[in-house]
Amino acid sequence: MEHAVPETLSAVERHRLMDEWANGVELYDVPSVSMLIDRGRRVPALRTAVRCGDHILTYAELYERLDGGVTGTAGPTLDDLARVVCDIAEAAEFGAVLAELGPHGTGLKPVAVAAAADDRRAVAADQRSCPIDRAYGSPDVRLLATRWDTTDAAVELLAVLADGATLVLATTAQRAHATALAELIATSAATHVVADTDTLAALAFLPSPALPTVRRWDVFGNDCPAALSDLLRELAPGSCAGFAYTTPEYAGAAARGPLDGSGRVRPIPGARLLVLDEALRLVPPGRSGRVYVGGAALALELDGAADGFVDDPFAPGGRLVRTDAHGGWTADGWLLLDMVESVSPAPSSAAELIPARSLDDTPGYAAA
Repeated sequence: MEHAVPETLSAVERHRLMDEWANGVELYDVPSVSMLIDRGRRVPALRTAVRCGDHILTYAELYERLDGGVTGTAGPTLDDLARVVCDIAEAAEFGAVLAELGPHGTGLKPVAVAAAADDRRAVAADQRSCPIDRAYGSPDVRLLATRWDTTDAAVELLAVLADGATLVLATTAQRAHATALAELIATSAATHVVADTDTLAALAFLPSPALPTVRRWDVFGNDCPAALSDLLRELAPGSCAGFAYTTPEYAGAAARGPLDGSGRVRPIPGARLLVLDEALRLVPPGRSGRVYVGGAALALELDGAADGFVDDPFAPGGRLVRTDAHGGWTADGWLLLDMVESVSPAPSSAAELIPARSLDDTPGYAAA
């Protein structure tokens, strides 16, 4: 993909680049944090809400904490995660900003966390082969293979509570070793797995583990190896997989697309993605620029110490964050993240061993 050069855009092109393609659909009927939490109160009390290693919290134990009760300890990870959920509930009640969940110098509004949780629920519902049980709630077991002390874990737990599911958190050791992660997926009978590309690509080195319970793989990050989709479907026949583009300054995913190696995505509801040059001008389709992210779940700057935030040049009062990603728009409105196959003889990650396609080989891409 060629780099951007100053170029005159037509009114139609400008509208597409700054509005039609850049914006996800409007957020509509997103449940509040309190509504998400209240849905979980109808779930059988003895069902496991969250598990990490040998520690668990049932729905009864977690909701006792949410209601101000003291139930002892469930290990440092679950204790801290439960505290974060309590903080989210309190912030939602009083309209406060959650400084703990954003990167340094930023914070998140509770509505941002709620919007991200609503997106996760929609993704989890896709390819659901089992009906909701009569006891109210889903028998889903959703496995999160990422650090627990991130926005992702809090978002995932809220989504799990609202759906009556169980959240399994992979420990640091399980995330670092593919064999341990595969064993966790198998023994927990996970129906949904959320992880980054490096973590899942490492499964390619195992002797064909069978993970038949998985129905959905939600792969996130800013790298999309072409062969990863086939690998995951071999591990779990009949499963589906999707790619989610994420950045630390945005709660949850900012954009989603197919896991086909192209890196093509579109903004999710409430998100805003722009491709700009160094002068913050719109980059024409077929050319490469810096990806900027804004929208409903963007972190707020709290003390002026947050780096990379700028005024949105096309939306008065709006803010954007400058990401590390480069990309460009196709002629039909897909945002392609720049991912050219590595030529390094010594890959630094498992994902690099699974080749990605060049942008110029992607169908629908209009090279300049």
